[in-house]
Amino acid sequence: MNSGMRAVFYNERGLRAGWRLFIFAGMIWLVYMAAQVVTRRAGPSGGIPGDAGYSLPILLAVGEMIPFLVVLFFSWIMSRIEHRQVADYGLPLRRHAWSRFWTGYLFWGFVPLSILLLTMRAFHVFSFGGLAIRSQQILIWGLLWFFMFLIVGFLEEFLFRGYALHTLADGIGFWPAAILMAIVFARAHMGNGGETRLGIVATAFFALFAAATLRRTGDLWLAVGAHSGWDWAQSFFYGVPDSGLKTPGHLLSPQLSSTAPVWLSGGSVGPEGSVLTLILWAAMFIVFLLVYRKRQEPALIMTTAAEAPAQHA
Repeated sequence: MNSGMRAVFYNERGLRAGWRLFIFAGMIWLVYMAAQVVTRRAGPSGGIPGDAGYSLPILLAVGEMIPFLVVLFFSWIMSRIEHRQVADYGLPLRRHAWSRFWTGYLFWGFVPLSILLLTMRAFHVFSFGGLAIRSQQILIWGLLWFFMFLIVGFLEEFLFRGYALHTLADGIGFWPAAILMAIVFARAHMGNGGETRLGIVATAFFALFAAATLRRTGDLWLAVGAHSGWDWAQSFFYGVPDSGLKTPGHLLSPQLSSTAPVWLSGGSVGPEGSVLTLILWAAMFIVFLLVYRKRQEPALIMTTAAEAPAQHA
């Protein structure tokens, strides 16, 4: 290969970021298209029946686990190409991992949603209601939904802020890459039938918050915790709709005002359709950067090409 052609594909650190991202995205696209073909040939399933009982969160968890393992496998392939460890892309197994996860789960997931719902209650657009389930059902449903949303957190954070963000940041810098991936993340959520434009914008703000946790902690553990904790609190603990969907086996029986403006209550979409959620996630982004002032260097590259070392092993 002559020097001109080589420059198109390689720089001083190896294969250029754009080509690496193209390979990674291409593998995911091929699997996605194959899954679409299989789904079409299988015909409409009619969705999971509402009376699926305890099997519902298990089935949903399996449905999230499979694509997570696919993304993890493709990330491993890319790690071999780049002579790295797959843990370098955001999920290193270190002693602090679960500590950060639970910090995210409780203080950046469960607590912010609780504050949001208390605020909505103060505006008289929401009430918590009473218990919807009792006795041993609370423990069973709580654990099942915990596992389900744990997998959701791993899948969505690793897919959008794992290898893809790592590689894009290597090419154009961290924050431009984070903004672009936030747009992609929000665009992907437009497929949720119950989403609104306001909810989609709010989702982009959450993506920026998650990117900020990666930038300041060096890994995705806090982001996975925050993502999982928010979803678990929303769907199980408080029992509010998520993108218009309400899960069975939720702890409380809340009520959203039918007379309040949709932009405030979220309407049938749930709290994520409220302007208060957009404000909350924007505030979380700012507060996190203020609290975690010192950037911790991640194992992955989060610099522009000019900032990167001359040789990338």
